[in-house]
Amino acid sequence: TAESLKQTASVTAESLKQKASVTAESLKQTASVTAESLKQTALVMSQNVKANVDVALENMRKTAHDTKDNSLNHAKNYDLQTTKNTSNIIEQSRHTTFSKKILSQNKKQLIVIVTMIVIITSVGTLYVVNPHYSKSPSTSFSTNYLIQNLKGDTVNTWVSWKKPNDGLFHVHVQNSQYATKERLDAILDVIMSQKKIELDNSLINKGLKGTRSIYYAGWYGALNSITKDTKFNIVKNLHFHLDDVPTGDIMINLVALSNPDGYSAYTNSIIDEQNHQILKSTITVYNIDKISLEDLKTLVRHELGHGFGLAHSTAPEDLMAPVITTNYPYISQCDLDAITHLYDGGQTSKVVCET
Repeated sequence: TAESLKQTASVTAESLKQKASVTAESLKQTASVTAESLKQTALVMSQNVKANVDVALENMRKTAHDTKDNSLNHAKNYDLQTTKNTSNIIEQSRHTTFSKKILSQNKKQLIVIVTMIVIITSVGTLYVVNPHYSKSPSTSFSTNYLIQNLKGDTVNTWVSWKKPNDGLFHVHVQNSQYATKERLDAILDVIMSQKKIELDNSLINKGLKGTRSIYYAGWYGALNSITKDTKFNIVKNLHFHLDDVPTGDIMINLVALSNPDGYSAYTNSIIDEQNHQILKSTITVYNIDKISLEDLKTLVRHELGHGFGLAHSTAPEDLMAPVITTNYPYISQCDLDAITHLYDGGQTSKVVCET
């Protein structure tokens, strides 16, 4: 009996051993097949992710390229450094929006894409606008001027200042709650700046691309650039002051009221008609609480042209146009030619710009 049990146990053990071997081999084969399947699946997923990333990056490159081209068309001749800063903000915002969208779809893809974005951004070239050298008006500014003789009658004649060459010419701002430091600094820049701005003539429809003209940001720099001797002294020795009483040759008033005729600014000059001499000019800028500092500069720069004796310009793109729509509201050479002609005894104060 014992021998029989021993043989039975031996046979059972051998059978179990064989079954275990078969089971192990089967499991090994199953594991190998499963691993290969997982490997193939992972490869396919990796290729899909790469394809999605490539498509997304290509779309981003195209969008960035289109945005850059549009910026170049609108920016034209502006300062490069400020341009880079603004475009970097635009590009980073675009990347952030894109990254958030990808994150909601696949976090693994996001890691790869963000890494690629950093690389692309680090080598990108961007171009935008210097706000100090351009104005993109949301609306045009309508302006006007009035010339009156000492009797109060409206006159239409050529007039200029008759000042001694060594005397100060006073351009003052009337003191009020609207004469803030920021606005005074803006007006001071328009009066006293000597900045020159070089623009491509094609930007303002005055010549072929590649030809350039000089403009001035301030009247001091503009007037003192005139070297021709004239019959009457061109006012050059400008003086700026905040005034409690209207003692300036030209007084600038800032008001929150609207002009009943819809003008953004208005210049009223009192003259000695017999001698064609300006005695005093008053500039009023309306809706001061609703306009930006750059718009204030544009309006004051234009109205000072009237204050010095200029009429309106024949060119719609010029600073002295009756309705200011130009993106480059600076003092042009034709403005200075008109000043020179007027103070040399010329019997017209109209600004004629010839292209």
